[in-house]
Amino acid sequence: MEIARKATPQRPPDDERPPASAPEPRPQPAPPPDSDSLTELVAGEEDQPAGGEDEGGGPAGHPLLRWAVGVLANVTVLTGLLVYFGWQRSEIQALELGIDDSVLGMSPTDYVLRSVRQALTLLLVVAIGGLAWLQLDHVLRPRVLRDGTTDEADEAAPGKARSRDRLVTHSLRFMSWAWLVLPLACWALGFVEPLLEIAFLIFPFSIGVGALLTLYGTYLRSLMPGRLPRTSMPLRYAFTAIIVCVSLFYGAGNYATVLGVSLAENMEVDRLARVRVYSTQRLNLAAGQETTLPGSTGKDDYRYRYTGLRLLLHTSKGYFLVAENWRPQQGVVIILQESSTVRLELGA
Repeated sequence: MEIARKATPQRPPDDERPPASAPEPRPQPAPPPDSDSLTELVAGEEDQPAGGEDEGGGPAGHPLLRWAVGVLANVTVLTGLLVYFGWQRSEIQALELGIDDSVLGMSPTDYVLRSVRQALTLLLVVAIGGLAWLQLDHVLRPRVLRDGTTDEADEAAPGKARSRDRLVTHSLRFMSWAWLVLPLACWALGFVEPLLEIAFLIFPFSIGVGALLTLYGTYLRSLMPGRLPRTSMPLRYAFTAIIVCVSLFYGAGNYATVLGVSLAENMEVDRLARVRVYSTQRLNLAAGQETTLPGSTGKDDYRYRYTGLRLLLHTSKGYFLVAENWRPQQGVVIILQESSTVRLELGA
C-alpha cells in the first residue's frame, strides 16, 4: 500500500532568494557631553580662523587682541598700577614740600583714591590706542591674507605678474624694528628743551608700544599663505606681556613724578582750609598764634587756641598743618595727632 506524502515546498537556491529587508535601526539618544567636550567645543568656537569675520564685519577670534585686552584688563595689574601711581605721586609731592612720604602713613586705599582720576586718563589713552590698532588691523590684514600682493597689475595687464603691496611691505618692515625705533625716537626728543617733559612722559610707553607692534608684525607674517606656523609664539606673547607691564608701571611712575612736582609747585596756601586748634594743654606749636582763653579754669576745658594755620593734609597719622605764610621747602609742617584733648575747627 502506497502512503501519500505531504508535499513540502522546495527551498529556492540562495542566489534566487530575494534579499531580506534589514530592520531599521532605532535611533539612540546622544550621550550628554562631558565637561571636556564642552571645553573643546567652546575653544573651537573661539579659535576661529584668523581671516574670518563675525556678523559685524570685524575680525573674529583675533588672538593677539584677546591677549592684549587680557593683559591690560587684569585686576591684579590695574590694582598694582593704581597703588604704585598713588605712592609715587605722594612721595614726590611730599619731598617737594619738605617732608618724607613715610611720615604720612598712607594706606593702599589712600594711594588708590588719590590716583583714580589720573589712572582713568591713562586708561582712556590706552583705549584710544586700541581703537587705532583695530583700524590698522582692518586695513592691513586683508592685504596680508593675499600674500602681500595686489591685483592692480592683473587688472591693467593680465599678462603681468602680481606686484607687491607697498603698504604691507613698508608696514611689516617698520614693525620689525619698532621695538628699537620708537624708544630711540622718544629718547632723541629729550635733547629738545621744549619737548623734554613730553619725552620723559612718553619714553616708557614707547617701549611697550614698540614691543606690541613687533609682535603684531610677527603675527601678520604668520597669516601669509605658505608660511609655516611659528612654534615660538607663546614665548613671544609671554616676553611681550612682561615688557608691556613694565612699561606701564615705568610710564605711570614718570607721570606721577611730573604730577607730584607740579602739585607741589602750584600749591597755593591761601586756598587751603583754615584751621583753629583748641587744646586743654599748651602745645608749643612752631607756627600759628597762641591765645589763652579767659574763664577756662577746669582741667578738661579747652584753655588754649591756635590760629593762623592751614590744613595741608589729613591721613591716618593725623593732621598736617602749616602756617599761613608757609611755602614749599620753607617753614615747618606740624603733625597733630587726633586726641580727646585736642579739637580742630575747619573753615573761615
